[in-house]
Amino acid sequence: METISLKAFVDKKSNRVAFVESDEFFVDILFSFLTMPTGTIIHLLSSLSPKNGIGCMNNLYKSVENTDVMYFRTEACKDMLLLPHNAAAAYCKSLKLKIDDFDA
Repeated sequence: METISLKAFVDKKSNRVAFVESDEFFVDILFSFLTMPTGTIIHLLSSLSPKNGIGCMNNLYKSVENTDVMYFRTEACKDMLLLPHNAAAAYCKSLKLKIDDFDA
């Protein structure tokens, strides 16, 4: 397992992080979060706990999940909504920390 170097300055009075120093790997991981499709985020949160989610997005995701395949052109169309591909997937696979742990 690889390690990521991180130094943080925490303001103990307000209990907040004031400054973080890191290598480029940590910054790349943070920016990779911005490339994740909403469907992936909802899927990952709901896999942790059914109560986790992003407001009404959970209901929307479950509605698509429960919709019969006959209402889609193909099953692949339904899968594209439930498990969307990340446009930066090739780059994200090279990062030290893997977030999106499922492949459709």
